[in-house]
Amino acid sequence: MTNYGPSLEPEPDAASMRPLLACGFVALALAAPGCDALSRWHDGGKRVVVIDPKPPGLVDAGLLASRLAALEHAEVVMRPVSVLSTEAIREVSERVVAEKPALIIALAADVVFDLRERTHAIPILFVTLADPIDSGLVTDTQRPRGNVSGYSFHVSTEAKQLEILKRTFPGIRRVGVLGDRYAFSTTAFREMAQAAHDSLRLELVPVHFEAAPELRPAVARAIAAGVDAWSVPQGGTTYRLAGDIVSLLRASGRPAMYGHERFVKLGGLMSYSQAFDDPSDRILGMARSVLQGFPVGELPVERPQNFRFAINTVAWRAMRPRPSPKMLLLATDFYGNEAAP
Repeated sequence: MTNYGPSLEPEPDAASMRPLLACGFVALALAAPGCDALSRWHDGGKRVVVIDPKPPGLVDAGLLASRLAALEHAEVVMRPVSVLSTEAIREVSERVVAEKPALIIALAADVVFDLRERTHAIPILFVTLADPIDSGLVTDTQRPRGNVSGYSFHVSTEAKQLEILKRTFPGIRRVGVLGDRYAFSTTAFREMAQAAHDSLRLELVPVHFEAAPELRPAVARAIAAGVDAWSVPQGGTTYRLAGDIVSLLRASGRPAMYGHERFVKLGGLMSYSQAFDDPSDRILGMARSVLQGFPVGELPVERPQNFRFAINTVAWRAMRPRPSPKMLLLATDFYGNEAAP
């Protein structure tokens, strides 16, 4: 266990807190009735638990925890958990809820579902790659209500990815789409399939797998079915197996479009995605609002606002047929042995 804080800033004295308690802040503080509820919450201190996923997610949990402790005079405790184990998730959720912190920050959505089963009172902030509505984290991203909100990297870019793939390789006809069961049940996949049918005249071939041992046979079946290109949308399973996926798809000799820049850094051909900038500042802003008494359910889910088109120049030059050179003019980032084509 790693404990950050409290910081060295002086605690507010009782006199300075009286105006806050008298100003009707109770209505905002977790929707709890009566001043006693707010007093109990304040007397317990600003204790925050940060759940640190293993394998790690896209946010540096330690850095986030230390920044929050410094900014909010909070006691911040980190709880590591293997998100690959349902038992580990259940155990850490039970332990964290029993501690009754002022706020839980779960840097993996897998943990949020179990936490939510155990408490409707403790505010929870999440970070997820998934669509927060499709995955069931919230029912409304503008006003989530309840005790859950957070940051989602998900923006529906799958149809745009397919469009760029087709523009770069106009001759493709059948595209193998890699993903787990969840990936093929999302609104984003339905939009992608609609675009493939209506305007791009492409046939999509789902390449389904749930774990590493299933990946190679699934790709082999798709090749036998005649796919001539690949699409790898965002997803937790594909992200964790990024290195294996890039190796298999490159060996197939077919062009591939990825939903995350990480794949291009590993040698994948190209990606189109939201900018995966560290969202810590925005998470910290949400956390500060909650710790100051604003209901977490009134905080809109935050999302990225910028997009990147990345190309691996080594994979690009090795591709046959040659990609359309005009697409290089649209790229924002280049990776490979050389920085630019």
